[in-house]
Parts: sequence; C-alpha cells; structure tokens
Amino acid sequence: MATPCNDVEAFVDGELSPTQAQSFRLHLADCARCQTEVETLLQLQFLGQRHPARGKTRSPTLRPLATVSRIRPRPLLLAAACFAALLMGLGAIRHFASVERISSPSEVRYRAMEARLSGLGAETYQPLVPAMAGSAEPGEPSSHVAGEGTLAEGEDPVSHYLEQGDRYGAEKALSLLRKSLSTPDVESQQSVALLRLGKPENALANADAALSEAPRHAAALWNRGLALRDLRLPLAAARSFAQVASLKEPGWAEEATQRAQGLRRDIFTHRDRWAAVLKAGASLIENADTPLPEDFSDTPIARLFFYDAVRAAPTVSAVQTLLPLARKLDGRTRSHVLEAYVQRVAAADFQRRGPLAQGYAALASKRLSVSEREMFLRQVLSSQDDDLILGTLVLTQTVSSHLELFKAKADAMKDPWFQLLAAQERATVDKRAGRLAHAVRTLREALPLCEGTGLEYRCLSLQSDLSTLLMKLHEFQDARQYAKKAWEDARANNEWQMEQDLLWSLSQIARLVKDTSLSRAYIEEFLARNESKPDAVRRVHESLASIAFQELRIDEARWEIDAALATGLPLSPSGAFTLAEVARLKGAPRDEEHLMRALTTPLGARSPGERAVDMHALGRFFIERDVARGRTLLWNSIQEASAPGLEEDIAASRARAYSFTSLILEAGRRGAFDEALELISRERGQSLPERCLLAATSDSERTLLIVRGVDAKSLGWHDETRRAPLPSQLDGLVREDLLAALRPCERVEVLARPPLHGRAGLLPPSMAWSYLTRTTAPRAPRKGPAVHLVVSDVETPPGTDVLPLPSWGASLGPEAQLRTRSGADATPSRVRAAMQDATEIDLVAHGFIYDRADASYLLLSSERGGSELTVPQVRDTPLHGAPFVVLSSCDAAHTSYALHEPLSLPAAFIHAGARGVLAATTRIPGNDANVFFNQVRERMRAGVAPSIALRDVRAQWLEKDAKQTWLANVLLFE
Repeated sequence: MATPCNDVEAFVDGELSPTQAQSFRLHLADCARCQTEVETLLQLQFLGQRHPARGKTRSPTLRPLATVSRIRPRPLLLAAACFAALLMGLGAIRHFASVERISSPSEVRYRAMEARLSGLGAETYQPLVPAMAGSAEPGEPSSHVAGEGTLAEGEDPVSHYLEQGDRYGAEKALSLLRKSLSTPDVESQQSVALLRLGKPENALANADAALSEAPRHAAALWNRGLALRDLRLPLAAARSFAQVASLKEPGWAEEATQRAQGLRRDIFTHRDRWAAVLKAGASLIENADTPLPEDFSDTPIARLFFYDAVRAAPTVSAVQTLLPLARKLDGRTRSHVLEAYVQRVAAADFQRRGPLAQGYAALASKRLSVSEREMFLRQVLSSQDDDLILGTLVLTQTVSSHLELFKAKADAMKDPWFQLLAAQERATVDKRAGRLAHAVRTLREALPLCEGTGLEYRCLSLQSDLSTLLMKLHEFQDARQYAKKAWEDARANNEWQMEQDLLWSLSQIARLVKDTSLSRAYIEEFLARNESKPDAVRRVHESLASIAFQELRIDEARWEIDAALATGLPLSPSGAFTLAEVARLKGAPRDEEHLMRALTTPLGARSPGERAVDMHALGRFFIERDVARGRTLLWNSIQEASAPGLEEDIAASRARAYSFTSLILEAGRRGAFDEALELISRERGQSLPERCLLAATSDSERTLLIVRGVDAKSLGWHDETRRAPLPSQLDGLVREDLLAALRPCERVEVLARPPLHGRAGLLPPSMAWSYLTRTTAPRAPRKGPAVHLVVSDVETPPGTDVLPLPSWGASLGPEAQLRTRSGADATPSRVRAAMQDATEIDLVAHGFIYDRADASYLLLSSERGGSELTVPQVRDTPLHGAPFVVLSSCDAAHTSYALHEPLSLPAAFIHAGARGVLAATTRIPGNDANVFFNQVRERMRAGVAPSIALRDVRAQWLEKDAKQTWLANVLLFE
C-alpha cells in the first residue's frame, strides 16, 4: 500500500507535482521518519559537493546526486549517513515543509544556519539545511568556505564570516561588528554571532537593541526568537516568531508559524503532564486506591502527595495500599525510609488515629473553617502521631509558634525530607525577624542532604527560598546560580509550578541588576504561562512599571501600573512603592486610594523592616502633596527601622536610607542646604567636615549637590528635570560654580550617597579628593610591627581565558615585614586569613564583573570553595591591622546599583576595617599599575595625604602621556 513516506526521494528531487508536494509538506511536518530521511539525502548531496560555488547570495546551491538518491542501497545509505553525521553534525530540517515549491534541486538555494542575516539579499527566503561543517574550535577557519576562507568579489566580510558556521567565523564577525556604528542591522548581525558562540543572553540584548530602533525588523525578531528558545523560554520565543509571521514575508512567515506552533505544543504538553500528576495526587489524599499515571513516582511532587495520603488514610488497609508507591519512591533514594513509615503507621491504633486521619484529609482538601482548623490543630497536638503533627503545623501555617516541637518531631521521623523541611521553617522564622544572613546559613547547611535523588521537590523549594534570601541581601550572583539551577532541575523533572516560581525569581534578579532585556524576557514567558491568573498579571505589570521607571520612561511606567490596577487586585507592597514613584511625575486621581488599599490590606507575615518600608512608601507619596504629613510618615519609618534588634534586617536598612533620601531631597528642593547636610549627618551618625566637602545624592530624576568651600559656606544645586538615568561616569555632573567653590581647597572629601558612591568623574582628576565611605568609628590598629601583604602570581583556574599578570614589586615601608600569598597559596580562604593582621595590602589579581549580577570580584587560586574573592567574603573578614589596601585589578572599584549602602570591594574593605583603598573602575595595565601605585604609597609614607599623593602622581603621569585614560578612573576610598 502506497504511503507518503514512499515519496521522500521524489520530493527532494523536485519530481512531485505542486499538489503532491504540498500534501507531502503537510505530512513531513509531523513525520520523524521522513524528516530523518530528508536530512540524510541532503547530507549526501552535500558530501558530493564539498566546495559549492558562492555567488552574491552567499548560500550553497544543492545539486542532485541522482545515482545515490534513486538507487539508495540501505547499507550504503546508513554508512554514508553516519559518516556525514560524524563529519558535519546533523542539523534538523524541521521546516523544510515550508518551501512553497521544489521544482528542481538545481534551482533551490538553502541556508546553512537557523539565524537570519541582515542587509541586501538577506530578505529572500531559503529553507534550512544541515550545517555544512561541524563546529570548529576558535582559531580554526572552516574549510568549506569558498577559496579556503577568502572573500568572493563584492562579498560582505561580516556575512562571509557568519556563514562559515563555526566559532572562528562568529568571533571574527563580532570583532568587525563591534567596530561599526550601531544600527538595527548591525545589532541584529551581532545577535547572530552571539547565538553561534552560545551566548543567548547577549544575543537577546542585541536583538532587543535592534528592535528598540526598528520594531518590525524581521531578522532581529527572528534572532530574538532563537535566543529566547535557547534560553528555554518557549512561549516568549513563539511570540517573537508569531511577530515574524505577521510580516507575511514569503517563506519566512511559513517557517516562523511552524516554529511558533512547535514551541507552544511542546510547552503545553509539558504542562498537561504535570496537571495529570497533580490531579492524581490530589485524588490520592481522598482515596488511596486512585489509579496513578505510569510516571507518577518519578515526579518530585509525588512524595509530597504520598505523605499527605498516608496521613489521610483512615484505615489500616488504606495505609497498606500505599506500600507499592512507598517502595517506588524509596527506590529513587535507595532507602527503605518510606516503606518503614507505612508499616509503622499501619501498626497504629486506628480507632484512635482514624478520626484524626479523616480530619487531616479535610484539612488538606481545604474543607475546614477557621474555627474547625484551630480545633483540629489542638486535637493533633495532644496526640502522639508525629507525622500528623508535622503535616498539620505546616498546613495551618503555625510552625513558627511551635518551632522546637516541629524540629523534634522532624528528627524523630528519621527522614531527610523532614530535616530539609525543618531547615526551611527555621529559616522562615529568621526571615520574618529580619535575620536574613542567619536564614541563609541555615539553608546552606542543609544543602548537602540534596546531593542524592528522590528529594528533588524539597530541595527545589529550599533552593528557591535560598535564592530569594540572597536576592534580598543583594548577593545576586549566588541568588541567580541557585535559582537557575533549581529552574533547570524543575524543568527536567516536570515540576511545572516550581518552574513558574523560579522563573519569576530569575526575572526579579535580572530586574534588580538592571539586566533589562533578560528581565523582560523572563517576565514575558511568565505572563504567557499565567495570563489567566489575575495575581500573576498584576505582578507582571508591577514589575514592568518598575523597570520602566528605573529607565525614566514615565508614560510607559504609568501605563504598566494602571494595567496592574486594572486586575482589580490590591497592589503588592513593591507595586505600591512603584506607584508612589510614578505618581510623583505622572499622578492620577485615585492614586492615594490605591496606595492606601495596598498598604492597609492584611499582607500576611511582614518583618519589622518590611513594615518600615511600607510606611516609607506612604511618606514618599505624601511628601509631594502634604509635606507635613509626608515628613511625619518618613520619620516614623526611620524610627521603626532603627528599633533595637533590626541591625541585620536589610529591609529596615533600606527603609531608613530611602526615608532619609526623601527628606534630604525635600530640603534641597526648598534650598535649605544646611538642613539637608544636617539630615545627612544624622543619617550617618557622624559630624560632617565643616570645609572642603561635596555632598551628593540622587534618586530617579532628582539630583542634589551641596558644597562647602574653604569659607565653610554652603552652596547647592537641586534638579528634578532629568529624564534619563545618570551614566556610570559622572564627568560634568558638578556645575562649574560648585567646582569654583572647591578649587581653593587643598583636598576635598566627597560624601556621595548611593547610588552615586564609587563612580568615577564626580570631581576632576586635577583635584585631590576621596570618597568618604566609613559610617562607623575607625578600627584601632593592632599593636606590633607593620605587615605588608602582597597577593600576586595567582594560579588562575584551568580553562580561564586570561593572561598571567606581571610579577609585582612591592614597595615596603621601614621595618615592615613582607608576607606573600602567591601561586597555589593565593586561595580566597588563605588570602582572607593573611589579611586579618596586615597593615598594608597589595592585591594583584584579575578583576571581573559578574555578567548578570552587577558585582565585582577578584579571581584567585582555586580551592574547594571556589576561586573568587567576593564583596560578602571581604565584608566578613575582620581587618585588625586597619590596612591601607591597593587593589591592582581591573574593575575593582565597580559599585553595584543599590540605594541603601555602597556595594563594592572598596566599600567592603572599609566596612571590614581598612583605613583606605585605592582601586580603579576600569581596566588597568599591569606593569604601569605596579609603578603607579607604589609611587602613591611612597608619597603617603613621606607624610602626604593619600588624596594629594594620588592627584600629584596622576598629574605627573598625565603630563608625560595624556592618553592614559585609566588614571582618571583610579579612586580613593577613605
């Protein structure tokens, strides 16, 4: 009997009629066998022509291998296919069916990569074929390019390199493109190169940059879809391909439609499988005999349903029915914990336990009223059933009131699941009290229990909690790593709901580090998966409003916050904060009503610090409308945030800093500059310098600068007209009249509140100035001889793409003892130990900024805990010798964006006890840096103030060579 599969050869060779070809294309879209055979035949054609002619279209033309394709002996075919796969790597032709007509292979041209090029001739559609060569290592040009890598006459070099299809070509193209002026075509071409280099996040950013200028740029939309797909954001990718399809380009539209359909089909199949497990699990609580899906026990949430089913089983036989499931789940952990649990429960007295089990089933199924829940909790607590006590405390959300009892019962279960759960509950209690660092330690100590299998659900939940805590602590690199790993594990284990929660966490981490393109992508995917849920829709629009306001796109921010309000739900506390911001520049009549509703609606457990932030949001809103009321609310927020016991509460620190910001800027708006300085002094708990001071603060569109010159008179400038974020370099921000008041000063102390602290260019390099960083009394230096620690000649981890740094020559003071950490000895833990007693420190190492975490770190030698010296590690290292620190590392002075405190390596060293830090905000040359920093040190030892020493040495160097731009980016922190 004839089947469409018999027409593969005729289809490839162009021998079918248009009607037959269209019929076969529809069949091909869903037939894996035919897709494979089409791939194989085309690969064989490629083998017959290793060096196709290249014309202006720069795409290979396929010609038939009639003998091979028609005779097609099976053994030869299989051998050739294997050979082709080994040589060239089979690429999928899943969209071959979209070709309108194959009349003759000699007339058909194909493209060899998924991505779309831009420019002349690139608009013409060509169906996708397998790549013509396997991936090459960087530095190895691909051999299939015409002329062995030479350009054809009139050929665009960027397209030439991109079409090579290897890393070498992608890197060469990227190098050329980065030297070009930014245009939508250039940005889209960069996204092609970055996709080939396996960097979808960066490819997404370039595609978005193109689309910001040309929203209907077809190639950028296409490449954005590929980047989103590679980021495992299928619905966002499908949306991008649907936008391509809407442009109705011949060929491209059909392939884009098929891509979108396939992406949606796959993700919804994934969701439906999870829903089936969820339905079966819920039924299991009501009836232990419920038929279960075949893969039920392989799904992480199955273990959660199992525990509830055992607790809810009203009879011995019902409990015993669960024994096969217990054994399957035990098989995943290679233990007998659950089997023993079932047998233990089955041996209980069910005349006593049975009614409690029925009550538990009603509780788990949410059939009890509030009073019934309270009564049932009392009954269970008076019982001896450890498992029922644990489950009931969790379901009634009363663990915090019985924490020690919960921990004791969890230990009695002798089950790692409950040890993990106890750690999460202890961390939750600490979080509500504002003890975030303690909560993080608790969860990290529990993580080793997750090294095996079978506990995935509990471990995913724990990692999600850990990521959220680290996000609040601004430790974004670790927060992202935990969330990303957990998200990938949730996807792999078909844990749909956990996947959504972690997707949201990833979107918020990206938002907080101002990785706008990635944040929007995660949010877009989250919304596509949850568009029927008002709470999710509200959260999405609140987040998008925050992103837009950060970038001072005020109309967009207003639209987004209105979209959040349109759900009819109260805003979240973070949404209320954003509304207070937006309302300042684009208010609406019902803003006050919405704000009060959001912040007076019962919000569940809020830490004292979070309540102070809520109070601040109200104060921030009202100080623009009713100054007296706004001030009162802001001072109340400060008072609440400053209460004893909240020293570790990050939310309290933010509430206090944010409230002082609003009060300081309000005084600046009135021209009350001395009052503003007094507020800054009160915030810091320190008197400010009476002379030669620059105080600077900024918040969204507002900037306030105040100077005190040698005459101690205050002169200020307040502005609220800016509609773009301040750049990282602040050259020109301080007006000339303010600079003139400071020029007679021998040296200037700069008190820049976050987010201005630590940025280069605030004052010109011709001035002697430093950032005032410490907010506490300086540490008394230890007694004893001076110790000069030099960390250099670091053994960078294998595979790290960096060059060795030049050897460091230390400049020692009189009678100073030299201590070194180098080579394999220069690990983070050993360096931290050596720093504690040092009086001078030279840290010579490569410095980096985490790609998607906005934090700098130093790369040291490897040890079990890693090779990175980070801001949190430095902050936790007591520097008893009050050292002066030189960070001879690129980007070592980079400061993360934050509004409540400076977050940088120099600020961390000052916090730990250093008396001063020299560091640069940019890349620095190794040999020159050694000489430069030593010359500054020598002047300091001669009694010259550090800021003056820095200015004078810098001036000498610039006089010799004014092109040394890195010198202006060396900053002093004191």
